[in-house]
Amino acid sequence: MLEISHLGKSFGGLHALSDFSVVVRAGEILGLIGPNGSGKTTAINVLTGIYPASKGGFALSGQDLTAAKSEKIARAGIARTFQNLRLFSSQSVLDNVRTGQTIHCSAPLSRFSAFASTEEKQLRCEALALIERFGLGERVDWPAGSLSYGEKKRLEIARALAMRPKVLLLDEPAAGMNPVELEWLMAAIREIGQSGIAVILVEHHMRLIMRVCDNLAVLNFGVKIAEGPPSDIARHPEVIAAYLGVAH
Repeated sequence: MLEISHLGKSFGGLHALSDFSVVVRAGEILGLIGPNGSGKTTAINVLTGIYPASKGGFALSGQDLTAAKSEKIARAGIARTFQNLRLFSSQSVLDNVRTGQTIHCSAPLSRFSAFASTEEKQLRCEALALIERFGLGERVDWPAGSLSYGEKKRLEIARALAMRPKVLLLDEPAAGMNPVELEWLMAAIREIGQSGIAVILVEHHMRLIMRVCDNLAVLNFGVKIAEGPPSDIARHPEVIAAYLGVAH
């Protein structure tokens, strides 16, 4: 599915990501973890075309996307959420989800027509179904800015899924969530993986990581120091040292 090969990103003399390689298969949930500043979000930004790679590359289903622009990467099937929410606050919940569908619209202005196309009707139904699925059905016409923080997090995931991705990149989705919202998020991520979508989950919440991920890749100072099942990573000496210090 997604093959990342020797990926690197430098900012001047700072090597934020160095020689990062991993393969993520359809339906797999890969946790990408590491201390603050280890290169996790940099990796996501390179994979979505925000930063160009300094070395190496990545391909989705055999299609090389290393030098592609963000729009082409999105059309190929890579979607993301952001560590800091990037919703359209003054727009409705429905319109926020609909923005994720624009890459599938052959006639983007059709929704303003009194005679909506069959394509438009299908996309609207998909958007409403996603909104219901993420527990926002009663808020479909609310401005996104009026939602609670946890609801905004759910809306951002729904918007990303509206792009019909093959790979979903989640950048710290649990940040700021209460225990009830966290349980909901765990179930939602599992459901996304079971649907066949590959997930790369960047997260500091170790309970979430250990319960939902099939495999983990650990970065430290931009370098992958370990990869494997959560049970193995929890006992890995380099990972323990990276998080707790050599004394532990």
